[in-house]
Amino acid sequence: MRTIARTALRSLVYCLLVICCSTTYSNLMAQSRKPLTAVDLTQMKSAGFDDQTIVNAINANGVSLDTSVEGLMVLKQAGLSERVIDAALAAAAPKPTPPAGAAANSGIPDDIGIYVQAKDQLTPLPVEVVNFKTAGTLGMAFSYGFHKARLQGTVPGDKSPEQIALPVTLVLRCPDGTAPTEYQLIALNPKKDSREFTEAKVGVTGASAGVDNQALTLNFQKIGHDTYKATMTGLKKGEYGFLAPGTAVSMTSVSTGKLYSFGVPE
Repeated sequence: MRTIARTALRSLVYCLLVICCSTTYSNLMAQSRKPLTAVDLTQMKSAGFDDQTIVNAINANGVSLDTSVEGLMVLKQAGLSERVIDAALAAAAPKPTPPAGAAANSGIPDDIGIYVQAKDQLTPLPVEVVNFKTAGTLGMAFSYGFHKARLQGTVPGDKSPEQIALPVTLVLRCPDGTAPTEYQLIALNPKKDSREFTEAKVGVTGASAGVDNQALTLNFQKIGHDTYKATMTGLKKGEYGFLAPGTAVSMTSVSTGKLYSFGVPE
């Protein structure tokens, strides 16, 4: 038993020594890795190191030297090649630093949608389903289409899950070939279990969903590919939404579309 214990103790001591030696060696290597100076480069050249070895040393350690014309002339007179001098200049050049927050968020969303921008964060507006139905189709039939039917849009729920305080900046990412003016900002009329908008007109052949006579004006400015920005101010307390383009309204069947919703609490 004593023999086993002594063997185990020796193994433990050996492991500790290995760990200590490895740590000490790593620390020494870290301390010894310092930027090369003009004297270091000259000494390496005098010792017979070839250009590739000197360049590798520059890339591994960096340099700290005078890059003025006088400093470069000293290197040239010491016999260093232009290849080595170019590598030293590249290592000594200051590295560009990205502007604060640019790496975290460029302000250009990847996905199609409408976003609220707060500092460097983009929060998407919720997408809700709009159910369309027509009213006044009987009058339109008897008038041979002279009197158009009214289009009503209904969004489930009396309030959007996104309530925002104004003023607020919006970022819109459109599908290719779509203009920001095709997204119509409209006020919704809250009901008990829904939000509604009306007054769009539909003819005999159908129409695209739209509420031009109720749409609110919002000026978007382009900030990137298919990406636009606008600031909302002055909206009254209530429920609102951006009606997405491309919804077809049928006179004979139930039609649906989508709306990017939000509410203004005060």
